[in-house]
Amino acid sequence: MWMNAATAAFAVLVGTLAPRLYALQADFASAVVETHPIAYYRLDTPSGNSRVGVSTYAAKGGVTAGSSGPGTAGASGNAVQLDGGSGYLLSTQKGGVGQSASIMAWVNLSELPSKAGHDFYVAGESEYGNDLDLQFETDNQLKFFTAAGGHLTFIPPLASLLNQWHMIVVTMDLASRTRALYWDGVLVAHDAGGGEAGKKAAFSIGASTVFSGRWFKGGLAEVALWDHSLNAAQVTAIYSAAQVVGSVSTAAASGVAAESPATGPFATTAKVEVSDAKGPVKLKRPEQIAYMFLSAIEIIEHSCQLTLQHVCPLNQMLSGAYPAGSNIEHLKFDPNKTDPNYAYTVQANGMAWEAHANARKPGLIGFCFMARDIGTVTATYSPSGKAGWVDTEFGDRGMEGDSFASQ
Repeated sequence: MWMNAATAAFAVLVGTLAPRLYALQADFASAVVETHPIAYYRLDTPSGNSRVGVSTYAAKGGVTAGSSGPGTAGASGNAVQLDGGSGYLLSTQKGGVGQSASIMAWVNLSELPSKAGHDFYVAGESEYGNDLDLQFETDNQLKFFTAAGGHLTFIPPLASLLNQWHMIVVTMDLASRTRALYWDGVLVAHDAGGGEAGKKAAFSIGASTVFSGRWFKGGLAEVALWDHSLNAAQVTAIYSAAQVVGSVSTAAASGVAAESPATGPFATTAKVEVSDAKGPVKLKRPEQIAYMFLSAIEIIEHSCQLTLQHVCPLNQMLSGAYPAGSNIEHLKFDPNKTDPNYAYTVQANGMAWEAHANARKPGLIGFCFMARDIGTVTATYSPSGKAGWVDTEFGDRGMEGDSFASQ
């Protein structure tokens, strides 16, 4: 799900930047240790010891020592590289997680899961019916599972994933019934999903010990596990120990001019970045708003497909009238009442759905999002103001900031 100041959100780093470099601001390892993890593996070698406690980790299958880690302060500059077909790391840490937990990992994908054709497991303690799993799935979404089927979702744009280092932190706390997902120190998703207590399985990195075939492909470093939920200030402090340098602005990198915040119900600094076969497509602010509504519908429908085994009509997405405990998001606003620039329609049938944003005013492009099954969404646009499945298809799609989907 997505977030603004009070709700979950998608957040993304956009642009086609080279692999990011990090400079000394504070000792990163010390910042992590100060928060009292129960296991902390720096992964500058394929096998080694935890920086805290007595656990160890060992490479299995296709794991090699790399030479270009995230460069956090106090590290050797190395990271492990996983081959995406057999390599992972298994630790001697088992369980240790009760009512709350946190996981951290630095990741650098060398291939997209959508291209590899399988999920990329980051880290966790896999267990049937009592998950603690962090992974990228074949739709290139990052998901954090804390119970059977329950998860948080974050969608980075494709351009931000490949060959760039990112820090992920996820937390769960059963006492407060909260889950959170942080991307490069920023809270990008949270909900009241909670999870199940008493994780007992072995902590693995780069592949699940229960769910086969989820081989991570790329670099991994600085992986840690806590038996408590980190708060936002602690995550910020950890990430602040590694400051991004030598990068250009995301707007300049993408060739898209930055947009100013909108007003009224759309007072948001959220940005949208999309491209077609010819390259980046610059959207006007009203077009970005329409895209955001259809993106929110996309995420809600995906949850309906997985949880309810059918898609949801627009009135249900507005009311949030789902079965108790399903934890499906709803639309924060009624787009047909709040957006003067577009008319919205949703057709739902079984596991298929089709959503349109048709321009009410000349000069605005139209959008169509369509899915015929789970996990495959075609997004198109047309300068005519109305779009269908035969119109120009978007390739890379991403958002940074607020969403119109909310728990």
